[in-house]
Amino acid sequence: MKRVLITGGSRGLGLALCRKLLDEQWHVLTTARRATDAVRELQAQYAGRFEFWEADLAEAEEVQRLCVAARVLEGLDGFVANAALGTEGLLTLTSEPVMRQTLDVNLLAPMLLAKQVVKGMLPRGGSLVFVSSVAAVTGLSGLTVYGATKGALVAFSRAVAREYGERGIRSNCVLPGFLETEMSASLEEAQRVRLRRRTALGRLGQVEDVVGAVSFLLSPAAAFVTGTELIVDGGMRA
Repeated sequence: MKRVLITGGSRGLGLALCRKLLDEQWHVLTTARRATDAVRELQAQYAGRFEFWEADLAEAEEVQRLCVAARVLEGLDGFVANAALGTEGLLTLTSEPVMRQTLDVNLLAPMLLAKQVVKGMLPRGGSLVFVSSVAAVTGLSGLTVYGATKGALVAFSRAVAREYGERGIRSNCVLPGFLETEMSASLEEAQRVRLRRRTALGRLGQVEDVVGAVSFLLSPAAAFVTGTELIVDGGMRA
């Protein structure tokens, strides 16, 4: 049975990914700061095939604890770096502590975890999927720091694809547009209207619109796909 680690799997896109891959018969391991009722339901429904690890990826000690947990990171077939902080705010109003926390969660933690995951994949290969954002490839006011971390994640993924492709390890990014999740729940209706108008499909995305893209990149159907970005934004950049 194939094993996958998904960070940030307690809600939103991460939780939907856990459900999707469990339905596809993966053994799923996930992390989040705390277990939710939805996580506990999955633990009961998929006992023995769904594992939850409590970890705050903003804390260096927590990331290091995961990195040394060989049972978690060795022998993985897939890795989905999904956990992120959706930091909003104009650059001049963003404090240095917020900048550093966003960098730690959105960029440093995926890099450190990927380093250990790749080591475990070297004998037989595997697939890494980094959940970036459309903010990585288009300027969005109020998302300067967030967009910078997501853009760096794209560059990191491409380099991993180059370095380890000959060992059968694929690395790709999914770039979602704005989704109807808790992260976007704070948007005012006027902001939602503007965002809907920017998309060719005239709506914000649902998590279900993205899980299929991630599932595809993890699957044998994407065996010749690496070092690229799959944009799932409803045509925002069309």
